[in-house]
Amino acid sequence: MSTLRADNISNRAGTGAPSFPNGAVVTGVVTATSFSGSLSNVTGDLTGNVTGNVTGNVTGNINSSGVSTLTTLNGTSGLVSLGSTIKTKGFVETQTSATTTSNILDLDAANGTVFTHTTTAQIGIVSFKGIRTEAAGTQTFSVLVTQGGSPTNTTGATGIGTQLATVVTTGGVGYSTHIKVGAGSSIVLTGTAGAFDLLTFIVSYDGTSPSNSAFKVVGFAATDFRNAIV
Repeated sequence: MSTLRADNISNRAGTGAPSFPNGAVVTGVVTATSFSGSLSNVTGDLTGNVTGNVTGNVTGNINSSGVSTLTTLNGTSGLVSLGSTIKTKGFVETQTSATTTSNILDLDAANGTVFTHTTTAQIGIVSFKGIRTEAAGTQTFSVLVTQGGSPTNTTGATGIGTQLATVVTTGGVGYSTHIKVGAGSSIVLTGTAGAFDLLTFIVSYDGTSPSNSAFKVVGFAATDFRNAIV
């Protein structure tokens, strides 16, 4: 066996890299400033940190002890599709404050789907923003409501759902619908200052061409949460 000792290796002309037509076997560490070409037939584990984008399909397991951020799948920005079985530990949903403008409660899926809200004025219209229309599906919104000093939406006639709701797609187009509630009444909040209620809304899209009738919103509430008495 021969040993080649050199600080630099170039092609015959001295103008570029040499070719290895029969491949190369390296038993040590290979360090490069960049890599060009397809990486295929990798046997073994990839350990360490990957900085940059991974484009294409990954078949097998991805075990990450840090934070993995998935922003794009199949060319659809912000949409990640996972398989039929999802196992998680320590799953945390983003919680944000809902905004209210002119009696409209804005729930924007771009900020998350769990919201907090302290009432300062009557909630009239509920606006659901960032609704996806790539295919039929549903999005669920939860709102933890604390009644302010002047409780609102405390009777059936003034309850949430007595007015139109709006659905705004990710493309920024708005549609009008109603919030469907049990027994055809409305969503009534607890009528005392500081009361704590939970609102749940399910926005369903039927997959047809977006229109007012393509969206259905179901809403219900669990009200007057208090400390348990044992």
